[in-house]
Amino acid sequence: MAVIGPNAADKLLGGYSGEPESVISILEGVQSAAGEKLVIEHAEGVQITRAGYKGKRNAGDTIRLPTAEQDKKGIAQAVAVASRADAILLVVGDNAQITREATMPTSPGDRSTLNLFGGQDLLVEAMIATGKPLIALLLNGRPLAVGGLTEKANALLEGWYLGQEGGSAFADVLFGHVNPSGKLPVSIPRSVGELPAFYNRHPSADKNTYIEAGKKRSALFPFGFGLSYTTFEISAPRLERAEVRAGEKLIFDVDVKNTGVREGSEVVQIYVRDDVSSVPRPVNELKAFRRVTLKAGQSRTLRFELAPEAFALWNRDMKRVVEPGMFTLSSGSSSEQLMPVKFRVIGQDLQI
Repeated sequence: MAVIGPNAADKLLGGYSGEPESVISILEGVQSAAGEKLVIEHAEGVQITRAGYKGKRNAGDTIRLPTAEQDKKGIAQAVAVASRADAILLVVGDNAQITREATMPTSPGDRSTLNLFGGQDLLVEAMIATGKPLIALLLNGRPLAVGGLTEKANALLEGWYLGQEGGSAFADVLFGHVNPSGKLPVSIPRSVGELPAFYNRHPSADKNTYIEAGKKRSALFPFGFGLSYTTFEISAPRLERAEVRAGEKLIFDVDVKNTGVREGSEVVQIYVRDDVSSVPRPVNELKAFRRVTLKAGQSRTLRFELAPEAFALWNRDMKRVVEPGMFTLSSGSSSEQLMPVKFRVIGQDLQI
């Protein structure tokens, strides 16, 4: 296996982390877990930023960038290593120097794009061109628009800044000792031009489309998204009653089944949309979620209860009320993979 990329051997903890006595890099974690039958070769490829005089890439240091010639040489070395490998682990993303606060003119910290920084896109293209199976790991402090990598990589993992045992934790996922089950707490956009990309947006946001994006705007990866080494099937909510009075709980069941071949965990997510309201409401709002672990082929029925506050809004008089009317209740594995049903709140406006 070729372990390639500027973040493979760097020990990234983020700009607000302390300095623990020991940190396990991705490369060290993979080497330790690989055993004797798997040969690991490493090449940096490109640097995001060059190390300062202390030999570290500290968040507050002056940013020193590699030259185009250095990137070209590094990519050639990475291609040579990758050409000998059966598979590639490509570790790219950010570091604390380019994901930091802009506090003064002499220390810039903001970026104008969501792309991979520096020569990393060239490194990605070179690794794809080898034709080898490609596992990509992102280590970064903010969402990155990586549509090209998403299309070509055989697997893509988002690590953010994993912490001091991050290399060991990632190796557990890579070699199948742990079945991943995380879900995105943010939406990842396709490009900077499609911001904002949050799931609970105003309905009017969907009226604005871009020539490159087509008629339907969607995130590259939506809020709540996350795959695992197994698959799940989640039913639409089964309502105890299709009508509830303002002030009553909504009670319903959701069936979830592990349709894959190994044990895994799924996070069943519950969203509510107020179909008609006196003031604008988001297109969807997360109101509940539950993690469930199932063996291969196993099913379970989950019961949910939503209190009246789940349907309340701030009206024009700045009062928190539940308004009667139609609502959409949805269950699913992310904010864009949902099974909806309708229900009605009856009665008069109820102040919460």
